[in-house]
Amino acid sequence: MTPDLHETANAASEREYVVRANYAEAITEAGGIPLILPYESGGISAALTIADGILITGARPGAEVTTHRSEFEKALVRQALDVGKPLLGICHGMQLIGECLGGTFVTDLPEMADSRTAHMPHDIPDRLAHEIAVEPGSSFAGWLGDAKLSVNSLHRHALTGSGQFRVVARASDGVIEAFEGETIGFSLGVQWHPEYRLTAFDRYVLKTFVDRAASALKSAAEEFSRGSSVYDRLSDLGLTLPEASVPPGSFVGAVRSGRVVTVSGQVPLKDGSVVQTGHLGDDVSIEEGQDCARWALLNALAQLERIAGGLERVSGFVRLAGYVAARPDFTRHGAVVDGASELLRGLFPDRWAHARIAVGVSSLPRGVPVEIELTAILTDED
Repeated sequence: MTPDLHETANAASEREYVVRANYAEAITEAGGIPLILPYESGGISAALTIADGILITGARPGAEVTTHRSEFEKALVRQALDVGKPLLGICHGMQLIGECLGGTFVTDLPEMADSRTAHMPHDIPDRLAHEIAVEPGSSFAGWLGDAKLSVNSLHRHALTGSGQFRVVARASDGVIEAFEGETIGFSLGVQWHPEYRLTAFDRYVLKTFVDRAASALKSAAEEFSRGSSVYDRLSDLGLTLPEASVPPGSFVGAVRSGRVVTVSGQVPLKDGSVVQTGHLGDDVSIEEGQDCARWALLNALAQLERIAGGLERVSGFVRLAGYVAARPDFTRHGAVVDGASELLRGLFPDRWAHARIAVGVSSLPRGVPVEIELTAILTDED
């Protein structure tokens, strides 16, 4: 679970992570074990290894969340989506996940909202506020049958537009109240606060999330026991390895020495073309940089596959080096290179561990934002 952040003016040392106890109580009641996750981007990989599901909680109503929180949660959500980790977003969490899936976050309720629908009727959402209309054919409709559904409410912000999700419930004024993600793993966003458990349906939402997290864990264990291949995992993520490119200079793409393979620095290429150019902190966002890091890693794996004779012959990794073209005042190089590290973990879940360096540079070949170098160990010397 992600917490909120309370800050004290002129006392940076007194900042506090805060999350209402009923979030933890609701997850426990649904059969899960709640863990609170601080905003440490370097720990996302470890968190996704430990956690069976991710809950993005709500924020103080009407208040803007800190940039620190929103950037961390977006990185967490994007990486969870990449590996198919079950996601539940509540209130602010729904809006943030929806934004990551292509929707639009707005700080004021849409003009269609009217006084007949009370989106913030009380300071505490401990009573039902209004009915919602459930879309026919959705999972919600399957769960509810013909029953009507009323929910509590406490929000001034909203999610609008469309994206990689299906809206499954709206308020009478058209405000999105719930969506289900069109993603490789379970993802659900609800605008109200089911952690207050005012209805049986609130408990059902939470129980479904915990059950899906448990099912994903079981499926992952069964997949691992069957020895599913790296290529299966690539396919599950909708990815394929690019063709190993011919180096543009007087060097080779990879060199093998015994069981050790060192792959030359690879840039983000897709279908032979550069994915993006620019600098972090200038015209390239953290998320775009992470995507470039993933594409650069895929090109590195293509070189590794070529020289190893197949990725199934990779027994582990020694080092991943990430070079990030950035403004001099940019400091989040590690968060960018996380894009490569997280994909490596998703493709090689039993042998992904690697040492790493993330270095900022003024420029990179072909104007790209990220370059990735990789050292791997093969199963034998044949």
